[in-house]
Amino acid sequence: MAALWLVASVPIFLFDGIAMNRQNAGPGSVWADADQVHKELAERGISAIDLRGISRVRPAFDIAFDWALIMVAVSCLCRFGVAAAAPALFLIANRQRALGNLLHEAGHRNLYRTPRLNDMIAGVFLAPALLADLARYRSTHARHHAMLGMSQHDPDYIAPATGSFPDWWRTYRKLLLSARGWLASVAGHLIDSNVGAGRRWMLVGWWVALAALLALSAGPGFAAVFVISWYVAKATGFHAITTWREMCDHYGMAAGGIYSFTRDVAVARRWRWIVHPHNNGYHLTHHLVPAVPYYRLPEVWRTLSCLPSYCARGVVCTSYLWGSAAVVRCRQSMAPAR
Repeated sequence: MAALWLVASVPIFLFDGIAMNRQNAGPGSVWADADQVHKELAERGISAIDLRGISRVRPAFDIAFDWALIMVAVSCLCRFGVAAAAPALFLIANRQRALGNLLHEAGHRNLYRTPRLNDMIAGVFLAPALLADLARYRSTHARHHAMLGMSQHDPDYIAPATGSFPDWWRTYRKLLLSARGWLASVAGHLIDSNVGAGRRWMLVGWWVALAALLALSAGPGFAAVFVISWYVAKATGFHAITTWREMCDHYGMAAGGIYSFTRDVAVARRWRWIVHPHNNGYHLTHHLVPAVPYYRLPEVWRTLSCLPSYCARGVVCTSYLWGSAAVVRCRQSMAPAR
């Protein structure tokens, strides 16, 4: 059943010629959890395909909005200088994270179902801005979904900093200060040897073209401030937010399936806007129904919340730091699948 649904919904397990089936796609419970959800949806007369409806306007609006806020922040830096540095850099970092989440949607072809249009939008407005190669991103992210929680195969697996106990703060500090992690946040796929030299030069060429366009349209000073502030924000706020967000998705959970290894973070909108823009915190919902576009995730989360399997096994956190339902208090056995 899951295999048929994945084929019908532009499968995440088939990217760049990598076909991942039940024999080589990681723990069987990953497939079993997806099977169970789609079975329960069908029993209620809900088609999983109906949940994945695309708005042709929303992605374009959100991309334009994120870039507009970045340009406003750079303009404030140009006008007010150091006095505007802290809020401007924070806003840029936050919208960089937002663009990264839209890139994630493009990786699933959840911006537009037409592959060429989806990849063209991502290739012009999203991936190169973050120094990401879309094909490489899509390949590694597909492996994350298929090999979920397998410490030796899941590219997004985060091991605890101290033994088997999920120590949030030591692990976060370790990741934040990791030279390798910091370089990955700043340089993206420019330092990935699996991305060919030609594709890396295309990323550099995109930045040269953008800088030239900004210099011609807004002046060399604006172009210089844009480039400098972009990479300062990427090296500081973006790295800090991204590291925290990645821990929120799976860290401290038990490997073995989607339910056991993934959580939904349904926090207040003002906090979600900072850490999980574009509804990226509904991560359990996303793994259960990955073809659902980001703007429909809250609605679909409410639908899934009524299903027996979700009620029994779904982990939902309603804050990041405080209360019994905080992300940092969500402790599970850390026994990674191998």
